[in-house]
Amino acid sequence: MPDAQSPRVFSLPGAEPFRMLLIPGAPFDMGGTDPEAEKYEKPVHTVYLPDFYLGEFPVTQDMWTSVMPEWPNPSYFRGPRRPVEQVSWYDAVVFCNRLSVYLGFEPCYFADAQYARPFGQDGAAWHLPNDGTVYLRAGTRGFRLPTESEWEYAAKGGPLHSPWLFAGSDTLKDVAWYRENSHGETKPVGMKAPNELGFFDMSGNVWEWCEDQWHDSYAEKGRPDDGSAWVDRAPGATRVVRGGSWLNYAQHCRATYRGNDYPAYRWNYYGFRLVFPLQSDGRPALAVR
Repeated sequence: MPDAQSPRVFSLPGAEPFRMLLIPGAPFDMGGTDPEAEKYEKPVHTVYLPDFYLGEFPVTQDMWTSVMPEWPNPSYFRGPRRPVEQVSWYDAVVFCNRLSVYLGFEPCYFADAQYARPFGQDGAAWHLPNDGTVYLRAGTRGFRLPTESEWEYAAKGGPLHSPWLFAGSDTLKDVAWYRENSHGETKPVGMKAPNELGFFDMSGNVWEWCEDQWHDSYAEKGRPDDGSAWVDRAPGATRVVRGGSWLNYAQHCRATYRGNDYPAYRWNYYGFRLVFPLQSDGRPALAVR
């Protein structure tokens, strides 16, 4: 089984190297059982995940400006090692594609069902379309957003199955910047304790966009249990966000708490984290949509 502490390290000009930590896949119980768990965190159900890499930190502003030099830093709270924010779900998708191309990998997201036009790319030029249909090409080895189950699995400690309420602790101030200690702003990544797998800021700091579209309950028909994203709504339907932010109370920063918003919205509490699929068993990481 791969070692969760075997990172892949990538370099970008003008930014600190970023690390992707390998998480061994395993079945896990997804959903909330604590007294604060909402109805949309239920029912608890078993999801079977393959191995995958996840970013040690949310994407930072120095990473954004290195990969997206045509556009000014969109963040309201400025600082190279703070999470990039005021990015929409569509913005995050374009970032993933452009990062993939820059580092020599295939883009994952496309603007057409034939996978001929990478989303956000027009020839040699890049742009930030903030609407439209996005097609994820299954099995592509490039950077993408985490599925909701991947995100929760990582926050809960992966195969270690941590019992903590938040990502790495039952005491939120030890692992997160949230309403009571953030002073009304984001903070540079990595200043609080990581969880058991070495991931920082999974609770608090910024909400993190996930691949999945919103569903009110895990009991709805069509729920995937293989680690893929739950995507069966029309383009523009709300997308899942996870982890809570600098603005939120403690209950919103729990590892199982689920939020959602329209994918075109850009708020100063929305950021994202990267996945790099391993696909060691030959399975596609996500279903096509």
